[in-house]
Amino acid sequence: VTASEFRAKVAQMKNWTPNRTPTNRDRLELYALHKQAVASDAPETSTSTSTSTTSSPSPSTSPAERAKLNAWKTKRGLSQSQAMAAYINEADRQICTYGTLIPNTTTPTNTPNDDSGSGARSRNGNRNGSGHAPEEHERGDASSGTGTSSVLLTPRGLAAVPLLCAAASESRGAYLKRLEQNAAASSSPSSSSSMHGESSGEINGGGGGWWMRQEPLCGDPGTISALPEILVLTIAILVERLSLHLSSTRGATKDMLDTLALRPGVVQSILWPLHNVLLVVWILVIFLSTVTGSAILTVKTLLLGSVRTGVSLEDVFSQEIRPCKRGTASLCARHQAATVRFLGLVLYPLGMVCELACGVVENVNVNLNGGNTMLGQKSGLLLGSGTYLLTTFCLWWYWFIMLPWVAIGGLIMSISFGWCFGLIELANI
Repeated sequence: VTASEFRAKVAQMKNWTPNRTPTNRDRLELYALHKQAVASDAPETSTSTSTSTTSSPSPSTSPAERAKLNAWKTKRGLSQSQAMAAYINEADRQICTYGTLIPNTTTPTNTPNDDSGSGARSRNGNRNGSGHAPEEHERGDASSGTGTSSVLLTPRGLAAVPLLCAAASESRGAYLKRLEQNAAASSSPSSSSSMHGESSGEINGGGGGWWMRQEPLCGDPGTISALPEILVLTIAILVERLSLHLSSTRGATKDMLDTLALRPGVVQSILWPLHNVLLVVWILVIFLSTVTGSAILTVKTLLLGSVRTGVSLEDVFSQEIRPCKRGTASLCARHQAATVRFLGLVLYPLGMVCELACGVVENVNVNLNGGNTMLGQKSGLLLGSGTYLLTTFCLWWYWFIMLPWVAIGGLIMSISFGWCFGLIELANI
């Protein structure tokens, strides 16, 4: 991603009028990625409360500014190029999800006097200045926005992969400090009330737990496609609740730890590897959902046509297969955590499948009829789709037998290695 592409996308988003109001969480996500791309990491300490680059907000800071700041802090560790790429992916996802409002070019016969030029907005889901986001689910349906909003479910998950990788690189010391801050914020009535709701989402700071604020990324809640993510999130929430409960300064848990002469950080250090491995398993589920969803959607498009499915083969390649190829390659980057890099090796066959399919599309497009013709594009997409389906089907045993066992083995190993980190914390090393 180049700086010019990033600036063009920022300009596009400034002029974008969504068909439905984006949620506060999605607005904060774009804001945080933009800040990370232009200003790098949020500062560790606050020197002024009047600027937007402070890290630790003072008690006088408004809840909105505190939410924006905490959202920015979640992007720590992302390089400028990663933040720009994540911003572009998130912007494209929001455009697909919320659609673009088409202005009404006809003049109504009766215009209310109190419209003040905002009639089009007041007709589209609580955009009448009340400041409340609509209560509908953020994915929407095919009738609101573009025709792909209810079909392409996985781009949102792929866009979140860099953020989950950054979260998986959290050190043990940072993890313990965050739990301590979250426990203190949860026990404070003023802190928990000011940080409640969608304006949170940070991995460092804020009331409550980070996992408790997450939701499935590759499927609508309550559907079969969301079950694997719901299972991972449920286990992670249980682990997080236990870790936060250990930080309690009173009660039976405190008495039991005092009797055993254990600090809460010892048990939390045992759970830290499990927290990181669960993040990696979530990333694995996202890629498996992408493989399954893109293969099913490709078959539907080939059999029924793009008019019936609402998505073309080019959409599948541009929004799922090509991002999946880039995503698997990014897992093996040097800056990634060891668990993420191991996942990159495990998902290497997926990267090869996507690379092979994209290579077929590009080679046929260039070579057929001696140039980039419409026939070459369609033939390339057909052959590339067939190649993708064939290789994906031949590796079904790897996706649905080998990889789940790898995930289970990783969880078991994280529990085993957790005792080592517990002993390290016990020895104050």
